[in-house]
Amino acid sequence: MPRKQRAGEYTLRSGSSVFVFWIGAVIMVIVVAASVAGGDWRVFAFEFVPALLIVWVLWIALYRPSIHYDEHRAVVVNIGRTHVLPWARVDSVRQRIGLAFELDAGRIVTAVGVPAPRPVGNVASNFDRRTRPTNHFNASAELLESVRVAAAPTTDQVVSRWDTLPLALGAVLVVAVAVEVLFGV
Repeated sequence: MPRKQRAGEYTLRSGSSVFVFWIGAVIMVIVVAASVAGGDWRVFAFEFVPALLIVWVLWIALYRPSIHYDEHRAVVVNIGRTHVLPWARVDSVRQRIGLAFELDAGRIVTAVGVPAPRPVGNVASNFDRRTRPTNHFNASAELLESVRVAAAPTTDQVVSRWDTLPLALGAVLVVAVAVEVLFGV
């Protein structure tokens, strides 16, 4: 279900993935805190960086993937990539394992990690801006209303980019763990 952030801006994210992320993060904090509480600084030094790497993996794979949208555009955040999709460039949105945005250039951008469940009676799985539903939209299909209404024509282009800062942070953590394991630092 969409979560409203600011006036007119919404975020779609998997609730179960967020739950698993927080459980994993809390477990890592407890593991690291136990060595601090026991005063075992060698164990703390050994487990701190790997715990950070595990939390980073959980964050980038479970918490970060999302769709942010408003009346002008949808921003699809996947693992390592972000796609900014002006609604005028989106021909249709389809429910698959995740939401798939079909663009006017024929390209398909799939929101990986953002589920689009099909509850019983949901026939809103294949709308585009030229069709109008005759049934009531359910909560998971609210996003499609923006496509159906379609924003005014725009010259804005679809932008896809690598998320360099989160990926660089992950690379630094992987190197730090490798150095720790190989050299016992």
